[in-house]
Amino acid sequence: MILSILLSLLAVPAAAVEEDKDNEKIPVLISFKGKANAELVKAHGGNIKHEYTIIPAIAAELPQKAIDALSKNPNIDFIEPDGQAQILADEVPWGINRINAASAQAEGFTGTGVKVAVLDTGIDYTHPDLKANYLGGYDFVNKDNDPMDDHSHGTHVAGTVAAASNGIGVLGAAPQAGLYAVKVADSSGYCSYSNIIAGINWAVDNNANVITMSLGGTSSSSTFQSACDNAYSKGVVLVGAAGNSGGSVIYPAAYSSVIAVSAVDSTNTKTSWSCYGPQIEFAAPGVSIKSTMPGGLYGFKSGTSMAKPHVTGAVALLMSTDVAGTSYDANKNGKWDPAEVRSRMQKTATGLGTTGKDDYYGYGLVNAYSAVSGLINTPADNTPTEDDIPETGTDPDTAPTDPAEIPMFVSSLTATADYSFRGINTFCGTTVTARIIDSNGKPVPGATVSGSWSGLTSSASSEVTDTEGIVEFTSSFVKNPEGIMTFEITGISCRGYSYDPEMDACSTVVSCIE
Repeated sequence: MILSILLSLLAVPAAAVEEDKDNEKIPVLISFKGKANAELVKAHGGNIKHEYTIIPAIAAELPQKAIDALSKNPNIDFIEPDGQAQILADEVPWGINRINAASAQAEGFTGTGVKVAVLDTGIDYTHPDLKANYLGGYDFVNKDNDPMDDHSHGTHVAGTVAAASNGIGVLGAAPQAGLYAVKVADSSGYCSYSNIIAGINWAVDNNANVITMSLGGTSSSSTFQSACDNAYSKGVVLVGAAGNSGGSVIYPAAYSSVIAVSAVDSTNTKTSWSCYGPQIEFAAPGVSIKSTMPGGLYGFKSGTSMAKPHVTGAVALLMSTDVAGTSYDANKNGKWDPAEVRSRMQKTATGLGTTGKDDYYGYGLVNAYSAVSGLINTPADNTPTEDDIPETGTDPDTAPTDPAEIPMFVSSLTATADYSFRGINTFCGTTVTARIIDSNGKPVPGATVSGSWSGLTSSASSEVTDTEGIVEFTSSFVKNPEGIMTFEITGISCRGYSYDPEMDACSTVVSCIE
């Protein structure tokens, strides 16, 4: 008897299931042509959720049959589903997660009150992810108070340091740190030591806590080193990119007063192009890093330039804590001094490579969360004020002079034959790829490269190099060809550079077509 009762309860008639489905109420938005009529909706079995006053519409739940009927009512404009939304969230780039910056932020460490001077190509300070943290700056290229980025490099760096936690775009390592835009490099990425020194001077005068530099050269300079050393002695932490030539660490990162940063990939392995040496202090993510780009955009870049701002952000998080009373306040002055910052970060880095410090990873992968763990999130005397921003720029008597041009040349030139088959005919052309670098081994972006084709086709062409100094030329296609296509580079021009053909690894390339 009990079993038969259970069976009868479980066996629901199919007609009943269909009836329940027909009566299931669906959330909708009903737009009226005139005044909204809630009674009409109720008469069709609707549950009213909202009656709006700014628009002639009602939010309700209705059975499908009622929706079908009301859709035919001449007083109703249309009925549409009540869509679903969710709160917006910033994308956390893989590098920010890898250095545990997001974990530090979850504990309340955001870099509040720390002022970071980005010495670079400027910053797009109107970018939605950067404008809230922008404190001002100076343009040493054009000698004015508008350090707008006309390249993209500086904006990308700034986003990794301090893109805001605002529900859009990406998240920076220290999303509430202040940003100074100190434009020392021009639209082609060229920068003189004198401009960098002027930028360091400006940052110190304007009470920056951190100076971050994703730039440099292969030659040392006593003046340059003194500027870095003096900024360091005044309590400013300096962070520099190691360089991308795969050789020795460049300057200023090679100076002892600057934290030198190498780049690792997603496997925590030093990249082949990252410079290395005994100066390396930390490693950080530097491959396919997503960050802010001019014009409110986002994009990916790779390089030690992208690794370095991860360390900069971690420094900002640490400097927003209260060091007073801790064992790290070596001189008992109640604030983070550069040597104290470095000591704490060295001891909390995640070891990579050999045990201890090595030439590839330094003390290891920077670990923002470990650096701030156990400390109190209390910024000490670093809150920006209006007095931090000068009314005018640099002193004209100390303004940098225009630098000499840097030699540039063709470092590689290759050709690839491209075939296309159309019916019984074969068509073939050639794609030539050239890379332009300067005498410091750095790629030259924005250079206009001219060349000419000869052989199976004859024409002249010019193209502009990308951010890696690479440019491509494509010939016209030739029908059923036999012979050779020759491409010769006839000239290169770029502001701040001079083309030296004698330094070319190759200026002519031949493609054999069969």
